[in-house]
Amino acid sequence: MWVMDDQNTITTMQGFSRALQFGDGLFETIKVINGQAQLLNLHAQRLERDLGRLGIACPMGSTRTLLTHVLQAMLAKTGLSDGVLKVIISRGDSARGYGYDASIEPKFTAVFDRLPAIDPSIYQQGIKLQQCQTQCAIQPQLAGIKHLNRLENVLAKAELQSGVFEGLMCNYLGQVIEGTMSNVFFELDDILYTPEISLSGVQGVMREQVLKFLSAHKVSCVIAPIAREQLSQFQGAFICNSVLSIVPVKHLAGQTMTITPICQMLLTAAQSGALYE
Repeated sequence: MWVMDDQNTITTMQGFSRALQFGDGLFETIKVINGQAQLLNLHAQRLERDLGRLGIACPMGSTRTLLTHVLQAMLAKTGLSDGVLKVIISRGDSARGYGYDASIEPKFTAVFDRLPAIDPSIYQQGIKLQQCQTQCAIQPQLAGIKHLNRLENVLAKAELQSGVFEGLMCNYLGQVIEGTMSNVFFELDDILYTPEISLSGVQGVMREQVLKFLSAHKVSCVIAPIAREQLSQFQGAFICNSVLSIVPVKHLAGQTMTITPICQMLLTAAQSGALYE
C-alpha cells in the first residue's frame, strides 16, 4: 500500500499499524519508584488476561517478561529511577480493512517519562469531581479491558471546568462507571461501594489492589451498579489509579464530602507502601 504522512512523504508499506488504524490493541501504565515497577504482578496478569480476550499473542511470550525487559531497558538508557512506564501492544500491521491475517505478528511500543508533578494538597484536602455528559459505551465484550479505544475519555476530559481535577462518567443506563482516568469508590455508613463494570469501564489495577487491601482489613466493599441518582446519598468518595494511588473527593454532585477514616487509612497505607504489599 502507498502511505502519505503530514510531511507529504509518500512511501510503500506491506502493512500499516492496526493500533493507529483501528485502536486494535491495549496498554498498561505503570508507576516506577526507585527502579521498581509497582504492582508489576497485577499489571502482567491484567495484560495477559486482556490480550487473551482480544486474541492477541504477547510479543515476548510472557507478559511479565515483556514488562520486565522494557523497564530494564528504559532504566539503563534514560538514567531515570522514577517515572511512568506506558507499554502499548497492538495486533500488528495489516492492509486496509478490519480483517487481518492470523499470521501477523503483534508489536509493542514503550514510553518512559518522568513522574508528573502532583500537588500534594489533593491528598490532604481532596479534589472536585465533576459529572460528565460524555458517556461510557456499553459493550460487554470490551468492558474491563484497557484497550486503545479511549476517545470517550478524551471527550469527557475536555469537559472539565477550571479547578476540577477529575470527571465522573456514566453509561447510557445512568449507571456510574468510572472517572476519565480513574476508578471510583463511594462510602456510606462505613461501607464502601464501587461500580460494577461488566458492561462498561476499565478494571483498573489499583482498583483490584484496593479491593484486596480492604478484604484483608475486613472493610466491607460492595461491587454493584450505582445509579447517578444515588450520588447525593454518599458521605465520602475517592478515586484511584496506578499513578495517583488514592485521592479523596471533597466535592461531588453539589455537596461537600468528608475524608472518612477508611479513606484516611488507605491514604496512610499508600504513603507507607503498605497498600502495595
